[in-house]
Amino acid sequence: MLQEQCVGRHCDFCFVAGSSRSRCSRCKASFYCGRACQEADWKDHHKLECGARAVLEEALAAAGLPGPDALQDALLAGRCVRAAAATTARSGSLADLESREGRLTEEERSQLWCLAKTLAAAAPQLLAAQKGCDAEPEKAALAFGALCCFRNNNFAVTDDLFIAVAAGCFPRGAALNHSCKPNCLLAYELEPGQPPQQVLRVLQPVAAGHELTHSYVDLALPSWQRREQLREVYGFDCSCAGCADSGSHLAVDTMLCSDIQGTGAAAVDAGCPIPPSPPCPERDSALAAADALLHRAAAEEDAIAELAMLEQVCKHREKWLHPRHMEVASAHASAHTAAMAALNWEASERHCEKLVEQYLAVYPAWHPISGLQMFTLAELKEQLGHLQDAKKWYRSALDILSLTHGKGHTLVTELQRRLGEMDS
Repeated sequence: MLQEQCVGRHCDFCFVAGSSRSRCSRCKASFYCGRACQEADWKDHHKLECGARAVLEEALAAAGLPGPDALQDALLAGRCVRAAAATTARSGSLADLESREGRLTEEERSQLWCLAKTLAAAAPQLLAAQKGCDAEPEKAALAFGALCCFRNNNFAVTDDLFIAVAAGCFPRGAALNHSCKPNCLLAYELEPGQPPQQVLRVLQPVAAGHELTHSYVDLALPSWQRREQLREVYGFDCSCAGCADSGSHLAVDTMLCSDIQGTGAAAVDAGCPIPPSPPCPERDSALAAADALLHRAAAEEDAIAELAMLEQVCKHREKWLHPRHMEVASAHASAHTAAMAALNWEASERHCEKLVEQYLAVYPAWHPISGLQMFTLAELKEQLGHLQDAKKWYRSALDILSLTHGKGHTLVTELQRRLGEMDS
């Protein structure tokens, strides 16, 4: 299901972005690349959802569940229930997914039951299930079961830039275990006229008999934040090889949260296990000023003025925090975005280079986020006339994106074209 901000800009069937979209003339809520996608979606889902959507949306609002999130959860639950009823496979079905039902709070349980019962009452046709599950309470139970699997099994479907555009349920992908030192990456192939395909890419040598793993969380986070997310969302305490290597993750954690002198943690959340740095009123005052500037910048509509404030945030944080500190990286990311909007290519290059350095320090060498940022850095270097540096970063980006996207991908062929032109 497309995320709300992507509706109208991406096809509801294949999820591909485009400037021209045809809209369903009946519900006026779904958009498509063209007839092929519209007909395919009608056959797969939209024939049932088109007439039910408005009724379901109204019923959810009346039940105290307004807004696009509840509607999308209800529609996706219906799709999962129908797919489970239709499948004859021995694996890769909804029944294989681990449920969060036993870990729900009473409030969460009540809300999910409300959504499930509303779906079953208002749009029972969306819950067409196996024989013997035709009554409304049985349909509601099936919907509730699907909803209980969503939070820890659903995937954010990402585009070529690894930006989330949709949510999807992929039971086979959900069977893969997590590791903070993964050997695989989950990606998505989005092609016009085709349903989205989840692809597992093995990115380093794996010996026969060894497990294929990917990361459920952002590897740029310090270990305690990764473990907290895994515990909260997925219900387990991570004991992977990465977490077992206490020396390695302690070194990275220290880098991500320490002050400039390395005397202890500074500007971190309460869960940080690293001892705090000694009190320093001057540092605390400067970091508080940086936070205030950051909030002002977020409300600033003029990109040049926003960039000026974010440059000050970077200076304050770089003076008092480790160069690889999370808050320093966050400031450079915001400043890079503002600099691009302000068409200030020198500032864009400077902050982009800081981000590349950060990603190389925290991500595996093959990570696509690093490769994509290198591509951007190379473009900025080329635009500013730094051609040798541009070639270096284009080559580095090519090495990574050839693995993560495939050698025939448009990003890879574009990198090859640019390098060819620069070498000619």
